Amino acid sequence: MMKINEQDKQLTKVRILAAAVDVITIRGFKNATMREIAKEAKVGDATIYNYFPTKEKLLYGYCEYVQQQVMRELKEISNFHEYTLQEQLQQLVETNLRLWLPAREFLQQVFELSLGAPMLGFTHIEETKRLFTTMVVDMLDAAIEAGEIPEQPYRELLPRLFWDYANGIMAYWLKDSSDGFANTTQVIDRSMELIANILQTGLVGKSLDLISFLFRTHIMAHTDLLKSMAHSPELATSKRRFMEGK
Repeated sequence: MMKINEQDKQLTKVRILAAAVDVITIRGFKNATMREIAKEAKVGDATIYNYFPTKEKLLYGYCEYVQQQVMRELKEISNFHEYTLQEQLQQLVETNLRLWLPAREFLQQVFELSLGAPMLGFTHIEETKRLFTTMVVDMLDAAIEAGEIPEQPYRELLPRLFWDYANGIMAYWLKDSSDGFANTTQVIDRSMELIANILQTGLVGKSLDLISFLFRTHIMAHTDLLKSMAHSPELATSKRRFMEGK
């Protein structure tokens, strides 16, 4: 029997994930079956379980896959380390939305399942969260090293809070019916300026907690509550390249 190499395994895994998006989007998470997904992916009924033992693993496996693609795209931006922290964080959020766009209805299923069974979502989303927060940590560390922002008093909380913020943005985006998602773009632009200003002044703590809370509860739909802030100053030194360590 010919042994399947890692590249073939990865291609099969991606094919199964793509099939899951199609079937779950059409049938809904509760009605979709592993057999239907296997058939759509053109793999055996037993094979699919070798990659994803449960339907939940499949659902959240696609979230992890998207985050891996986000990291890959950001790494491929040759001058990404020259972006300001605000630009980097905004690029992270916007790349997430762009890569989710073809599977927007599928993402709605993810949110509905996570809200309906929060402990289940918490368990399965951990790797996706780790990938996302790893990128945020790298951006923050590089900005502090370069003197773009001061050392943050609640530095260990920032990645988790930005994760909450990004999820709030996605929840808002899923409900945004404006032309070209113009309302979401406006919310991102204004909130990013506010977040950049908070990081620049080192006033984290309760202020950033409030931003996280507002987005989680969708209050940020009222974009007129946000005021425009000045852009961050130029870097004191050049930042290291993205995801290449200190």
